[in-house]
Amino acid sequence: MSSDIIRNFDHIIPPKRLAKIGGEDVDVSIFSTRATLKLIEMTDTPEKLEQLEKGHNIDGFVDVVATACQRSNPVITKDWLLDNVDMITLIEFAKFVLEPILKKMDDLDQVEDKNGKN
Repeated sequence: MSSDIIRNFDHIIPPKRLAKIGGEDVDVSIFSTRATLKLIEMTDTPEKLEQLEKGHNIDGFVDVVATACQRSNPVITKDWLLDNVDMITLIEFAKFVLEPILKKMDDLDQVEDKNGKN
């Protein structure tokens, strides 16, 4: 009798999230671990969050967005976004790219808060 355990994680597929920016197509359905870790590093203290809210570390923020895009379109780098997209479009694009991961992080925070209160 075999004691092998096989679990297929390839069936966990998030909904498609496609965008077009600056003439480039990008699939941001999967927010990579690399992008997630960069986002966590940028927001892991109240001070860092406050600085980001004040408009500081915009380069780091744009880098997170670019990292999320590079999985499907390596043309989209931080420099490419800064050089080819106006600020209003970039902000709206960033909201679209980050929406699922921010929701997931918020959901995890709520679970932690609930578990911590029990």
